Amino acid sequence: MGGDAAPGVGQEYGLFADVDPSGQVELDLFRRPAEDAGAPTQGNYHYQTEIIASYCLSLHTDTSIVKIICEWQEDFIIVRDRPPALELVSVKHHDQMLYTTMKSLCDHGGIAHLFDRWLGYTSRPVVRLASNTRLGGRPSDYTPRALLDVCRAGELETQRGTALIAHLAWALMEMAAKSTTLTNIPKPTAPVPPKPNRHDPAGLPTGLFEMLLRFVRNCRFDCERPAKRDIRDVNIRQIVEPAANRLGFALSAAADVYKAVVDLVAEASRDDSGRPIDLAQYLTNPGAYDPQSEIALTVQRRTVSRDAVLDAIRLGARRAIGDPVPLLRSGHTPPRAPGGHRLTEKMRDALMGDDERDNALSLRDLWLHIWPQIRTGFPEDIEAQFRLEMEILDIVRRVRAQLAGKDGHYGIQFQALLHAELRKAELSQKIGVPLDDFHILGYAYELSDICKFGFSRPAGG
Repeated sequence: MGGDAAPGVGQEYGLFADVDPSGQVELDLFRRPAEDAGAPTQGNYHYQTEIIASYCLSLHTDTSIVKIICEWQEDFIIVRDRPPALELVSVKHHDQMLYTTMKSLCDHGGIAHLFDRWLGYTSRPVVRLASNTRLGGRPSDYTPRALLDVCRAGELETQRGTALIAHLAWALMEMAAKSTTLTNIPKPTAPVPPKPNRHDPAGLPTGLFEMLLRFVRNCRFDCERPAKRDIRDVNIRQIVEPAANRLGFALSAAADVYKAVVDLVAEASRDDSGRPIDLAQYLTNPGAYDPQSEIALTVQRRTVSRDAVLDAIRLGARRAIGDPVPLLRSGHTPPRAPGGHRLTEKMRDALMGDDERDNALSLRDLWLHIWPQIRTGFPEDIEAQFRLEMEILDIVRRVRAQLAGKDGHYGIQFQALLHAELRKAELSQKIGVPLDDFHILGYAYELSDICKFGFSRPAGG
């Protein structure tokens, strides 16, 4: 791993300057990633999620992993507590393909994209290609298989190794010459020679060969991963089940534990909360927000920590034995959720006390905290949430009808009756989602915050 570059090589990219790598990690992570062209198919996206989940479930054996950041600069980033602190991981799935040429490795194998990202870092990360596809081609030729064999034998510094890196570099030059997204890889400064004449690095942009050699030294070819149709079963059998005793759950809970961790990763990868903390405040005063802090919050939302994985494992284990969803995650109270201003205004207009408003906000926080953890990520979530909304609003209408014409403090009476009716309705069973009554009350307050109902007496009521 590593190795010193030749004097002056790559200085225009800032790669080999004498810097403290540990001091650069946060700066590297908080750079906004370049936009990628295209989007993965749903099947490949879920495959990527299951690859990430396999690393999350390996936290108990690889204790150096502190957290994993999903869909940020690469498919995911592993953050460790010892050098090298960062590992950039690219996930590739192909139904029928081998990487048999350097061009296919650069293009379909994503090495060009991974190298381009790596060039932008100053903290010297390692990189990984995680794929179900093998590095193929004839071992005696200049192929990905030959490159893998040379890497494993530690022979990159030999004449054979030099020729293979040169072939890889010229394949990169072919892509860089046509690409508008590989912003860190320099364009070729000389014509790209035909394949039989690519053994010599002469003519490559200054420093590129040495940079690529260093990159390959830091690259782990984690290929021959299970295919989409097999990865769930393989991960459960080879990763989750062996971890059962150590992590304290029954072997029979392995499938539920795996699903809980996959759901956790899917939520972080989606980053549905990709907005500033307080959207209303941002819209009225956007200049008050430091872009750096917005990036920091985005990274935080896309991060799966060790504690979050352990919480998901506990959640899956409880589901397996039919226990209800815990009210809180490991005893941690939920953070104050964005928004809530309209809810506060509605309760204030209804002359309700500060204690009631604070309780309503806390319940709303609870809902917004728990729902991302328990939803599956599939279309059924939309139906379940929509049905829950319709059931709650139907109860709101019934409560209003019961209070029509009655004297007294309408807001307090409405709130008390709403709580009682929501508990009595057992909505969790109706929608088939394991929720605590307090979670459902929190969703009711969220519906009020998005102006579905208020707490003041309706006209004519």
